[in-house]
Amino acid sequence: MIFIAAIVGGTAAFAWYVAERPMDFRVYHYGARGVFDGTRPVYGPTSGLGWPMHYRYPPLFLLLFTPLALLPLGLSAATWLVLKVGVLVSLIRAFNARLKPMAGKIGWIIPLFLAGPYVVEDLRYGNAQLFVFALTAFSLMLVREKPLLSSLTLALGIAVKVWPLFFIPYLLVRRETKVVVWTLCIVLVLTAIPSLYFGVDGNLRLLGQWFSQEFATQSGSQEIWFPSQSLRGMLMRYLTVVDYSQVPDGNYRPVHLVSWSPDIVRMIWLCSAIVVYVAFLWWTASRWKDDGWVDHGLAFCLVALLQPFTQKYALVMLLWPAIVVGRYVWQSARTVVYLSIAMVLIQPVVPGSDAQRLLQVLGLDFAATLTLAVALAWMVKAEPAVTTFSSLRNTSFNSE
Repeated sequence: MIFIAAIVGGTAAFAWYVAERPMDFRVYHYGARGVFDGTRPVYGPTSGLGWPMHYRYPPLFLLLFTPLALLPLGLSAATWLVLKVGVLVSLIRAFNARLKPMAGKIGWIIPLFLAGPYVVEDLRYGNAQLFVFALTAFSLMLVREKPLLSSLTLALGIAVKVWPLFFIPYLLVRRETKVVVWTLCIVLVLTAIPSLYFGVDGNLRLLGQWFSQEFATQSGSQEIWFPSQSLRGMLMRYLTVVDYSQVPDGNYRPVHLVSWSPDIVRMIWLCSAIVVYVAFLWWTASRWKDDGWVDHGLAFCLVALLQPFTQKYALVMLLWPAIVVGRYVWQSARTVVYLSIAMVLIQPVVPGSDAQRLLQVLGLDFAATLTLAVALAWMVKAEPAVTTFSSLRNTSFNSE
């Protein structure tokens, strides 16, 4: 009862906070209202709140967001937060129902310290990342239990934000062909739904504008307007000269060691990401019969590490690997996990905005994610039994 009261009280307090400071949520709200009343374009530098807080989601998200766009901004932001907390609680309950019982309080302490700060960051910013992560996580939980529902949730995540596509080749090598085919078919249907409002030609035109905008952003050779915690961001900051006077916050310090061409560094990142991803798929293909809890956790780490840009709140996806290591942390990997936790926790307690900006530029969140990935791989090597069906609690994932 006390735990429930704490969740309700904490949610109410946080809802009041985000209602007063909607941050990223304002982009969705103002952008959607502007599109529907004809005062703003859907895409481009003047969409949303204007660059860099312009609208960056596919047209489907506008329609999904319509009920919240009809509400006043503060009430809408608070409702968004309450929905997020509800999804988060449901997700944790699903984890708890499927994973083996915890051995003491350490099972909750590790994910609380390791992923908790990123969950709070996502709730504070009001981004849609938590919803997309939850859809992907539910899909992976249900992939052998309820393949059609798994396909639906993964397809919705892909239709809202592209990064869950990372799991399509991954599921293929795990021989979940049925889920992959259904997912891709449902994605096409979901992508076509905005035609009911914008018309077929209008929807195709908007999809073209969205693709052009995002492709230019994701494939460009310049650093984005925040210190990305992905491999690309790290390489760009350390191997090229980043002119922070050209971004909204010019208070970040240059940390470059050399001054290479951004085009060369971008190619290094792209080749490295492809090699690592192919190696991961090859490694996973030999383990397709395992339940996949650790493999899924490693996959979420790799999404954060290999995608073009990773903002701090996007690391809410580390909740899956954090919960897994909390349940299965052996002596062999415990030191590595604790090192990752230390890197996550040091930033919020460092005094001064300049010091925190420096830690972001140095890439402490990248290092924490990489260390967590190493811990997961180490756990599999040290204890192969971690990925057997015996680790589940009265739950069958056999294919239907």
